[in-house]
Amino acid sequence: MANPKVMYGQQLAKKTFRGADQKDAYLKAVKWYASNILASEKFHDIMCEYIKLNDGGVTLVLWTTMSQSEIMDNHCQCCREMHHSFFINEDTHCDRCSAISFQKRLEWKMGIKLDYYKEILHKLIGK
Repeated sequence: MANPKVMYGQQLAKKTFRGADQKDAYLKAVKWYASNILASEKFHDIMCEYIKLNDGGVTLVLWTTMSQSEIMDNHCQCCREMHHSFFINEDTHCDRCSAISFQKRLEWKMGIKLDYYKEILHKLIGK
């Protein structure tokens, strides 16, 4: 897979829903999410996670996300501007950038996780 979309996220909020059974709690959580987050023009780049609770409830966890490529593009732009402002030599030497090494390690680790999950899902779908 070329250029995977890597997202950074930070937990935004948690909300627990209860119902007659787990399905009812889940439906309440989905309805709340659709009405309050998806339908709102104020929220963008929000991901949700549903966690089943042992007591039959469901916890909705909201995450705000940002694209890794957006962060790296901004980092590189700042680096070029600073380098150009303070150094006579305009070469930025991106080959020695530690942010790029971090990005490559992150993508490598995410690739391992992604392959593992794909393998599990392939077995589940095959059943």
